[in-house]
Amino acid sequence: MQDKGLRITPQREAILEYLLSTDEHPSARGILESVRKKVPRICLSTVYGTLAELSKHNIIKELEFDEMENRYEGNISQHINLVCVRCGRISDYMTAHTIDMEQVRQATQFRPIQSRFELYGVCAACGKK
Repeated sequence: MQDKGLRITPQREAILEYLLSTDEHPSARGILESVRKKVPRICLSTVYGTLAELSKHNIIKELEFDEMENRYEGNISQHINLVCVRCGRISDYMTAHTIDMEQVRQATQFRPIQSRFELYGVCAACGKK
C-alpha cells in the first residue's frame, strides 16, 4: 500500500491481510464479518471504501457481477475464475494459457491494465447434489 501512496490504517491492513490469506472470493459483507474478528469497530462503509481504493490501485481485483454481489480477491496474477452458477462459489484455476498483455500491446498499441477471465458452470459440490 505504501508503494501506491496509500495511508496504512489498521482497517486497510486487516482487509488486505484477509484477502491475501484466503482463496475465497468474498463479498464486502463477508469481508466485514471476517475482519471484525480483528478490528471489532470496523463498519461496512469503511470496508467498501477500502476495497474501492485497493481496487483502484490494482492491489486487489474487484469482480463485478449483474446477478450477485461483487466479489473481491487478493490474487492479481493472471488466472481463470471458475464461477458456479448454482451456489455462486468462485475458485481460481491457475494456467499458463492466458493472454500475454505485453504481446497485445505490441500488436495493437492498446495498453491493457488488467484482465479478467471467467468460466461459468457447476462446482463439484453442487454437481453431487
